[in-house]
Amino acid sequence: MTDDIFDMQRVGAVARCSMNCPEKMNALSLTTGQPMVETIQRLMDDPQISVIVLRAEGEHFCTGADLAMLGDNLDPAGLCDLMNRINGLLFDLHQGPKVVITAVDGYAVGGGLGLALASDITIATDQAKFCCGFIRLGAVPDMGVTYFLTERVGLARAREFALTGDILDANQALAMGLVNRVVPREKIDDEVMALAARIAKAPPKALALTKRNLNRARRLDLQTVLDIEAHMQPLMLLSDGHRKAIGKLLG
Repeated sequence: MTDDIFDMQRVGAVARCSMNCPEKMNALSLTTGQPMVETIQRLMDDPQISVIVLRAEGEHFCTGADLAMLGDNLDPAGLCDLMNRINGLLFDLHQGPKVVITAVDGYAVGGGLGLALASDITIATDQAKFCCGFIRLGAVPDMGVTYFLTERVGLARAREFALTGDILDANQALAMGLVNRVVPREKIDDEVMALAARIAKAPPKALALTKRNLNRARRLDLQTVLDIEAHMQPLMLLSDGHRKAIGKLLG
């Protein structure tokens, strides 16, 4: 599938998805956001896809909401509609059954930061820059940034980052725990797709349930997590995915 604004290409069990509005630094509006929402929703229900890679064309990942929507041009109803749709997308990326990898080059600002952090794994180029940004506009974080930022770096660092509006380069983001790794700009596509392909070799059900259990474990006590694992694992060991995986290891 190819769209002028949001492009999706299948590479085996990997969906390579690209925001494609570089002239606006991939800022989000109803026009740019809706194709992304619809495509990701379809991919979440697609049994042939195990991993989603979210990236952007041009020099920047995403600078958040299109500023043309704000200021004197603000339409509260339109903005609320956009936020509700994008919030559903963020929930799917973070809680859905597909492994999500974001590849960040250039700026990830405001809501773009939320998109970058909603994934399971975030890879940045050495030219990436991250900014919470909302405080600079006299606004509060949205698009899950309050949740994702605290989850990634802890409350103390999240507070400083959100309240100052500072811009972090890729190495600062790595040291803080905001991203998983930093790679040269010219290598990011190859490295991200290689990682996605390696993850996609695992049985889809095992990937989905591992992701779900990791997400749930943060909010549960140890005994509850152990009970969930004890009830789920016997079913997994009887699955076709497990049998095929064992066959490959022994074969």
